[in-house]
Amino acid sequence: MKDEIKFKEYMATLCEVYDRTLSKLLTDLYWKVLEPFTDQQCADAFKEIIYSSRFFPKPADFIEVLQGSKKTRATEAWLEALETLKRIGNYESVKFADAAIHSVVMAMGGWPEFCMMENEDVKWKQKEFERLYEIISGRGGDHPTYLPGTTELHNFRTGFEINKNIVMVGFDKQKNRMIQ
Repeated sequence: MKDEIKFKEYMATLCEVYDRTLSKLLTDLYWKVLEPFTDQQCADAFKEIIYSSRFFPKPADFIEVLQGSKKTRATEAWLEALETLKRIGNYESVKFADAAIHSVVMAMGGWPEFCMMENEDVKWKQKEFERLYEIISGRGGDHPTYLPGTTELHNFRTGFEINKNIVMVGFDKQKNRMIQ
């Protein structure tokens, strides 16, 4: 959030609704938590919290409203990976805007292996993917920069030139950045 005046108005409204008084320290904490998000995202989060929460929200409540629960994010990541599998296949290398997907897929055997799952295994693979995603995405740390596909892996093993033609997933094509 960039608009400090609106932020103070929203916080004052919250305090009125929940009959609370916030210290400068707590107000600064809420400001820090909301800083990475757009003004519109924050406005929507304040409205949702005011309309749905019975208790004064904690910073974690804002994060959950703004980013979704871990389970929701894990399911969204699974759907993005599954859609990419269907659209791109195992031959191409892929790079997801959400780099945690790279670590999850690598833990499941890599992109080609992930793409070769049988239809009857999909529901079990989804459970495994979502469980791993919740753990891995919560840890932070380094993730592989992309997932090599069958063609790149084959060329690497046989000594042929590696053409790094990587399909970008979840990025704005013109600005090469994440779509949110």
